[in-house]
Amino acid sequence: MYNIDQADTKTKRMGLVPRLLLGALLAGMGFTVNAAAAGAAFGGAGLIAAAEKEGKLVLYTANQLESEQDLVAAFNKRFPNVKVEIVRAPGSRLATRIETEVAANKLTADVIDMSDRGLVASFQEVFADYAPPNANLYPAKTKDLKNLWPKTSWGFVIAYNVPSGVEPPKSWKDLADSKYEGKVGIVVANSGGSTWTRAMFERQELGEDYWARLAANKPVLYPSGAPAASGIVRGEVLLGGVQSNAVIPSIKKGSPLKVVYPPEGIPVTTSVAGVVKTAAHPNAARLYMNWVLSQEGQSAWVTQGGGFSVLEGAPQPDGASASTKLWIPDAKEYIALRTQWISDWDKTFNHK
Repeated sequence: MYNIDQADTKTKRMGLVPRLLLGALLAGMGFTVNAAAAGAAFGGAGLIAAAEKEGKLVLYTANQLESEQDLVAAFNKRFPNVKVEIVRAPGSRLATRIETEVAANKLTADVIDMSDRGLVASFQEVFADYAPPNANLYPAKTKDLKNLWPKTSWGFVIAYNVPSGVEPPKSWKDLADSKYEGKVGIVVANSGGSTWTRAMFERQELGEDYWARLAANKPVLYPSGAPAASGIVRGEVLLGGVQSNAVIPSIKKGSPLKVVYPPEGIPVTTSVAGVVKTAAHPNAARLYMNWVLSQEGQSAWVTQGGGFSVLEGAPQPDGASASTKLWIPDAKEYIALRTQWISDWDKTFNHK
């Protein structure tokens, strides 16, 4: 493959070939600087050609379906000849499906994307050696599981129903104020990795008694993020903590909600995604992962999907700022505390 960096170096060294002439030469060869740079960011022309020849990949994800569909649509604007078949299920059910398929030697996924690091540990051996071209731009805290990468990041924010006239909360601690009794919606802690992150954040950052104070406000419990967001829209509850990607896209489409980024922090869950060893479409899988982990892919996730990103230099979602504090759990504590603390949460909120 023609190396643009080498070409630029030679140009500087010789000092004789005008840049316009070099650009015309590359254009005549079927290259442009921008296209070549983009190709390198996504793995190179060879990988792109091989992926397009395969034509598709199968993605297993615990991400919300609408958010994932928006992300795939952005990918297909760049690579229209590589289709993505999405298989979506909540984390625990998806993990069970993967374990069952692995036991039967019938795993059909090319890429697996999970929100719960603890669940992934039981089948971590299915992943191939993989790292994106920009691996150095991701924080070490997200690289604790070999070959797995933070494809998407979910952040819990507070959403409230504007037409209801409810007084907007200013912090997480406000949700435990008696003026909101019976008006708060909560996603149960064992719904998935992101809700466990939120529960862990609450206990570690808001105080050991926060769960009890919040439970005393008689919140409405929801099984997952989408029903909780819908409940706030419909007025079943008037406010609550929900994943940003469950509400920001709907606000852009006209839903009557507003988002608060609490000063105590945004509990963020970074997904763990990787390429499967037995992938039937390994090149398409790597291309998709390279793209989604790139600046372009992460920007699409944030701006269109309403999520967060831990990639260095990535944008923030609408309404957030440079001062918005992201809280990422300690990876070891995330796994070690999960079972007992979720049991404690269930008892506190009388959830069975």
